[in-house]
Amino acid sequence: MAFVTKYGTYFGVVPNQLGRVHFVAPSASYTVDGRAYDSSDDNDGLSPERALRTIPQAYTNITASAGEVIFLLEGTHSLTATLRLQKAGITIMGVRSPQYAEGDTPVWANRPKSVISFLGAAAPGISIEASNVEIGFVTLIPAPTFSTVIFRGQTNTAPDGLYLHDFYIDFSKGQPSLATLGVDFGYRADTAGLTGTSMSRLAQATAVATAYISNFCINAGGAYGPGILTATADVVVSRGRFNNRVGAWATAFAVATGTGFVVLDACNFTAVGGSGMGTGVSGATAGIVNGKFFADECRFTPAVSGRAFADFTAGVGSITECYQGGLAGSGTALVLI
Repeated sequence: MAFVTKYGTYFGVVPNQLGRVHFVAPSASYTVDGRAYDSSDDNDGLSPERALRTIPQAYTNITASAGEVIFLLEGTHSLTATLRLQKAGITIMGVRSPQYAEGDTPVWANRPKSVISFLGAAAPGISIEASNVEIGFVTLIPAPTFSTVIFRGQTNTAPDGLYLHDFYIDFSKGQPSLATLGVDFGYRADTAGLTGTSMSRLAQATAVATAYISNFCINAGGAYGPGILTATADVVVSRGRFNNRVGAWATAFAVATGTGFVVLDACNFTAVGGSGMGTGVSGATAGIVNGKFFADECRFTPAVSGRAFADFTAGVGSITECYQGGLAGSGTALVLI
C-alpha cells in the first residue's frame, strides 16, 4: 500500500472530504504508479490498487451524506443507462491535472481527463434526484437526442444545492440534434421512466431546483439544443464558455418557463472556424417574474449572428458590462450591450 503516500501527487490535491473514497477504473485493466491492476466490482474500491470496474457499483457502495467520493481514474467510463443520483451529499470527481490545484485554470484550456460517455445509452445522462450533489473535473458526452444532465424533482420537491464545476460537455460525438441538450432544468416531472424522452418539459411550476455551475466549457458542433436551459430554478452560472466549432448553433443558453432567479456571470460565447451562433442567451420562453434574470461581464463573439440577448420581455432582468466584439484587425471595437 505504498501508493497511499502519493495521493497528493496523483490527485493534484487530496479530495477535501472526510468520508471514504471509492475508486473506479475505466477498463478491466489499468495502471497506477507504474503497476498494472485488474478492476472488478468484487473489489472494495477503497484504494487505487483495488478499483471498482463500474460507476453504478461505486454508487451502490457509497453512503449518503457522509462526505464520500466516487473518484474516476483517467480514461473513458462508458455507461449504457441513465446514472440516477438519489443519494444526498455525495461527490463524483475526476482526475485533475496540476494546473487545477489552485482552481484558477479555465477548464476550456484544459479538458478533464476523466470522461463519462453515454454514447451507448438511449437515455439522458446524469439524473440529479437528491440534494447537495457535487460533480467536478469530468468530461461528459451525452447520448444523441438526449440531455446530458437532468433534474428529476417531483411536484412538491426538487433537487437542492447541486454544485457542478470544472467540467466539459462535448456535443460533437453524435449527430447534431436540437434534442441534445447540456444541463437541462426543464426535463422533470416524469412518471413514465427514463427509457425515452417522455418527461414533461417545463411542467414544473412550484418546485425550485437550486444549483451553482462554474468553470466549464460546453462545446457544440452545429444544430444542437441549448448548452444550459434553466426552468423553475435558482441557478448561478459563472466562468463558462459556450463554444461552437462548425455549422450553426441556434441558442447556447435559454431562460425558460418557471419561477426562480438566474445569474449569468463572466461567461464567453464563441463561434470559431467560420461557424455561427444564432442567439447567445434566449428569453423566448422566459416566464420568470420581473427582476429575476441578471447577466454581468459576459462576452460574445461577432459570430453571434442574431443578438447576444434576444426575446426577453421588458423588465425581466438586467444586463451590466456585457460586450459583443469585433474581429481582430478589423478596427471594430467591443460594443457595450
